[in-house]
Amino acid sequence: MKKHPVLKLLVLLLFLSAMLISFAGCAKKKEEKILRLAYVYGPTELLHQSAEQFAAFVSEQSQGKIRVKLYHSGQLGNEREIIEGLKLRSIDMVLAGGAIVGWYAPQYAVIEAPFVWRDYEHIEAVWQGEIGSQLRQTMQSNAGINMLDLWYRGPRYLTTTSRKIYIPDDLAGLKLRVPELDVYIKSWQAFGANVTPLPFNDMFMALKLGVVEGQENPLATIYGNNLHEVQKYIMETQHLIGFYILCTGVHFDDFFTAQEKELILSAAQKATQWHNRQLERSETEYRDKLTEAGVEFLPVDREAFRNLAKEKIPPLFEQTWEKGLYEKIIDTY
Repeated sequence: MKKHPVLKLLVLLLFLSAMLISFAGCAKKKEEKILRLAYVYGPTELLHQSAEQFAAFVSEQSQGKIRVKLYHSGQLGNEREIIEGLKLRSIDMVLAGGAIVGWYAPQYAVIEAPFVWRDYEHIEAVWQGEIGSQLRQTMQSNAGINMLDLWYRGPRYLTTTSRKIYIPDDLAGLKLRVPELDVYIKSWQAFGANVTPLPFNDMFMALKLGVVEGQENPLATIYGNNLHEVQKYIMETQHLIGFYILCTGVHFDDFFTAQEKELILSAAQKATQWHNRQLERSETEYRDKLTEAGVEFLPVDREAFRNLAKEKIPPLFEQTWEKGLYEKIIDTY
């Protein structure tokens, strides 16, 4: 049975329309650029919410021509592996902790030392000054890593099961869990604690069983991991005011045009401002939640701790850190 000429024409038109739509879709996909942003932190954390804001800003400002694809929770590896991915061009951008400085520019690893920072204004003064400029140049030279913006991370607090700590002498013999990092181990030993390096995942049970009596972390980590269930006191040491670092690799300049880079970096600054404002609010919220949960906040003599740190810590790393850098940082205003 022969098809009616009008029906044949209609079928042909439908086929051509489908082909045109398909070609248009392919052209659109080909036109769209993907920016791959990786980090090890999970979707419940503020950092991830801020990364989503960054992705939205990029999409909006590029009118959909650049899409940020987020790889959270270590989907592309641990922090060292995603940094290597940045260098190998398999990742375009990462959000990493300050530990990366110790890996590739160990002379500047002092930025992870206790009591080196007073507050976020102090961090910005150093970051925007000569020390920050030299650090960025060194990281670029040593590892091809371009460090952009700082996303603040809540200060770290000392917590204990039953002991109140007000001055450094109160730390004597305290069984303290610390991360498996040299600067944490040596510093808290110098303060008089009985240090036990443990992986993060083992910490809760170690506290519950009394293997260790205390630990140190930001309030978000303390609350988010239910450490308040096994810790009674939170000392307001704020001994390390940390930050995440937004980084790109050397291929970033090759993959994106000058106009696209300007757009992305502008979106990154907007996301940075959003993140840092939210962090200030979340600190207050977590303090309230922990207080409601029955944890007691205790003031400490931070000046006594700071003076002890200045005396004890730099000599421990005189073979690694740039000479006088600790003092230069703490004296920056």
